[in-house]
Amino acid sequence: MAHLSFQYSTGLSKHLDLGFFCDLMRDTMVKTTYFPVGGIRVRGFVADVISIADGKSNHQFIDMILRMGEGRSVDIRKDITEALYSTAEDFLKKNNVSNPIALSLEVLEINNEFSIKRYNTVHAAISNKQS
Repeated sequence: MAHLSFQYSTGLSKHLDLGFFCDLMRDTMVKTTYFPVGGIRVRGFVADVISIADGKSNHQFIDMILRMGEGRSVDIRKDITEALYSTAEDFLKKNNVSNPIALSLEVLEINNEFSIKRYNTVHAAISNKQS
């Protein structure tokens, strides 16, 4: 299980292809090889109401949170964190956003005892496609 959610400032979608960003982040998660493909989720949410820094309306942000199951070593979690952040950072730099922008990432481990995933037919669907 690995779910990457990102919240972004209103208006940012006028400057960036956030659907492409979503796919790019998913691809990065797959390339790390640390997550089962069927458990990867990436989703973005716009923050319609914001107040950033000095309150000027041209400030933008992308705030990412990765939630993943427990059990990965500190070194693996660092690799994952760096891979995701670097991908997002490169995306922003290549797209040359003219407005000031803040990028952040927080990685959280989910306690398995309090995480239920009984129903998921995605894994079987992926296996059937590959056969």
